[in-house]
Amino acid sequence: MAPEDTAGQATRHPALVMLRGALVAAVVVGVNASAIAAVAAGIKGLWGALLGLLMVIIFSGAGLLALHASRKTSPTTQLAVALGSYTGRIALFGALLVVALGSDSLARNVNLTALGITAMVVVMAWMAGEIWAWSRLRVPIYDLDHEVSK
Repeated sequence: MAPEDTAGQATRHPALVMLRGALVAAVVVGVNASAIAAVAAGIKGLWGALLGLLMVIIFSGAGLLALHASRKTSPTTQLAVALGSYTGRIALFGALLVVALGSDSLARNVNLTALGITAMVVVMAWMAGEIWAWSRLRVPIYDLDHEVSK
């Protein structure tokens, strides 16, 4: 379809559009944070920053992919999937954090400060990219299920 043919059409896969917007923002900020961490803390800083970037992409991306997978279910089911995936990701992240903080080999090879700071700024970039992408979606104010799911 040409761009003029899609004007006024509802976005078919909003979660994937949001994933793309968030991923671009996260990668841009994460690569810059990795470069800064490499200059500030050397190779350990680089590994820490890259690990922080990877963690955010995996954990945040999993939530949007879960929403995309549940796109044809009822709104109640989608809410349950969103809340369940969020709770599961937070629990898994907490467990990994406990393991990471107790790991001497990780502390020897990775700058944990770079990991933490990079993860925080990448999460903020991820959310900004997601919000930016959401603000540009075409979401109908009435039911278009028969038209959108062609």
